[in-house]
Amino acid sequence: MVGATAFAIPAGSIDYWQDRLEQTGVTSERERRMGENLLSFADPDGLVLELIETETTGDSDHQIIGFHSATALLRKLEPTEKLLTTVMGLKLHKQEGNRVRYVMENSEGWGTYYDVVVDPQAPDSRQGRGTVHHIAFRAYDDAQQHAYQQSLMSHGYPVSEVRDRNYFRSIYYQEPGGILFEIATDPPGFSVDEAPGEMGSNLMLPSQYETYRSEIETHLPKLREAGFIHQFVEPQNDEETTLITLHGTGGDEHDLLGLAEAIAPGTAVISPRGQVVEQGMNRFFARLAPNVLDEQDIRTRAAALRLFLVDAAGKYQRPVDQLVALGYSNGANMAAAMMLLYPELYNRAILLRPMLPLSVEPLPSLEGKEILVLRGRTDQVIPSASTDQLIALLEHAGAKIQLEEIAAGHELTQADLEIARLWLADTTRTSMVQ
Repeated sequence: MVGATAFAIPAGSIDYWQDRLEQTGVTSERERRMGENLLSFADPDGLVLELIETETTGDSDHQIIGFHSATALLRKLEPTEKLLTTVMGLKLHKQEGNRVRYVMENSEGWGTYYDVVVDPQAPDSRQGRGTVHHIAFRAYDDAQQHAYQQSLMSHGYPVSEVRDRNYFRSIYYQEPGGILFEIATDPPGFSVDEAPGEMGSNLMLPSQYETYRSEIETHLPKLREAGFIHQFVEPQNDEETTLITLHGTGGDEHDLLGLAEAIAPGTAVISPRGQVVEQGMNRFFARLAPNVLDEQDIRTRAAALRLFLVDAAGKYQRPVDQLVALGYSNGANMAAAMMLLYPELYNRAILLRPMLPLSVEPLPSLEGKEILVLRGRTDQVIPSASTDQLIALLEHAGAKIQLEEIAAGHELTQADLEIARLWLADTTRTSMVQ
């Protein structure tokens, strides 16, 4: 049976991925195998997945590059090795203990390794949830696939006829250990019924299954929750700063764009919309009552927002270490929560009318973090004592706080804009000198 499916990640990415998995509740184990660092974990159905660090060229951030390998668990090596090396053209690459690695004859690109772990006491395999149905190998065209088919038959391996899968053509056969192998052609490709730029936006089905579309869609689970609706404003200057605007209750991704432009003209902006809706109003997290915040929901929503922001920074090619939070009211509370939960995300933050969002023990180190707090002297929405608690907590954690009290209530004023503009310009200059 197939014991694990591995994906390649850039060298130096393992800490990022272990943290990312942990934040989404996935437990992983770090290992070193055949000179490579890897993380091993299971998907919700129990399928073992691995992320293996691989040397790459160019700037690839942390993203998954492609397949690395598959691992088969077999009781005997010799019959399978004969098929791999004699008929399929793989070569012995490495061996470590009872693990043997084979490499494709053409080892360019990704997915060129096939590992075999030999265990005479391995249990019988059964198909079902959390298992791999088959391993597919690539043929450049019909002629190459036909040559493999003829070679398999001449060596006594039963092999299927060519089957048209709409996007490719396939042949199937079982290797001696019982794993189903497929050899599939590159052509005609997935663009036969969908433009490349639209791939992934619709469920595409081969024509013979179109009559079952409604039934199929009914049984398909959601792949994941919808991402954050957001706006990205392209930078009009060479500064690396990116403002993360977080709106207040009832706002959306457009609300603070004008404020961001006034505070830092030409600066890049990533502006997400809160995913919680309370009485028709968007928020970044739930509350149990006015000024009684749901701390568990804050933690859950902060983890999701953090992952979105890291991904968005990569997508829009913005330095992830130059994100500056600009939050108002509910958005300011979310920004403060993220400073406490994920101190590596922001080095600077502008908090407009914030309150203490949650308790955190132990306190993280916020040494080197700079935070501007703007409170309204006559604010009847935010309890002043809660703002005081937040400031004390941030200072105790080591953050450098600048507190400004505005002659206003909960609403924003021109004074907020001017103070924020001068503070951001000053701290940007200071960070550039450092």
